[in-house]
Amino acid sequence: MMDRIRNYCPMVGICPYEPVNIKSDSYFLIQPFDSEKNEREKAIEDALRRFYGPNREYELKKSDSKIYDYGSYCDICFKIKSSQFCIVDISGELYEIIDKKSGKKEKKVFLRPNVALELGMAYGFNKPALILSRKLNGKRQIPSDIKFVRYIDISLIDFYGWSGASQKLLDRLRESVPFRPIKESLDLDDKRLKKKIRNHFKLLLYLKERLPFLQRKNFIINQISYSNGRLVGMIKDAKELKENVCFNFYISDDEIEHLVGRLKVYHIQPTGLAQVEFYSVGRDEDYLNNVAQECYKGRIFVPGKHRLELITPEEVKKINLKEIRNIMGMI
Repeated sequence: MMDRIRNYCPMVGICPYEPVNIKSDSYFLIQPFDSEKNEREKAIEDALRRFYGPNREYELKKSDSKIYDYGSYCDICFKIKSSQFCIVDISGELYEIIDKKSGKKEKKVFLRPNVALELGMAYGFNKPALILSRKLNGKRQIPSDIKFVRYIDISLIDFYGWSGASQKLLDRLRESVPFRPIKESLDLDDKRLKKKIRNHFKLLLYLKERLPFLQRKNFIINQISYSNGRLVGMIKDAKELKENVCFNFYISDDEIEHLVGRLKVYHIQPTGLAQVEFYSVGRDEDYLNNVAQECYKGRIFVPGKHRLELITPEEVKKINLKEIRNIMGMI
């Protein structure tokens, strides 16, 4: 019974082409057949080419290219099923309608039937979709059934043409399809590299889960010393921290804060004592240089009034918990 449900087709009853193999790094393009079709396809191809680079393979599938001898519905269905992702332009088209009672003319946005059908099939087949949407005549109208979608706003086409939309798609690809570089690294079978990548995403997972707490916590440097050619410090009551967490280091002078350096956690002791290493920031090296000279004489330096500000990588802001866990599951 379950096989029948899985293979069911409204056209022929049971799909004769199952199981369909999914090709990695393949995209099915769902779009209206309008005057911008060629420009749209060129912009999307350009974004994919820049995302994957010259030596990586990908495929952009379209309903009117490489047509299989299945009939039009089966052809599109097969292409969607065999693709890893979909790219969909749901901007719609403007039509002028006339109210029968008042005779008033009004322009409204309508979604092309083929776009609506193919997007529904993509969701039905559990395909991640990159959604493109723009305002037409100052209006954006997304059907109520899919108002939940996270779309890429390509309204800047009106000013920069489709090249602007290409850049927006490229930005979203970099946010939403982070598996490519990791996948390639794993193919190298480099255990050290695998460990490095896993530690990187473990840190992202930790920051994503603990960010509100870490931002509220007032961590303080208890002392600074010079050890093995580097400036190191101690933070007590830091058992919540993890290795590789970074902070900006601010010193208060007459109630005015100055960024004087950065520090990175490199070891957490069982007692909750965190060991950190200091780094200069830009040209402002005077403070840390003076501290280093003081510590070089064998003394322990205790900083005055100061504040540590957690550095949150941009990646933490862009990626979600599910994506992080999916990536770690691949490693």
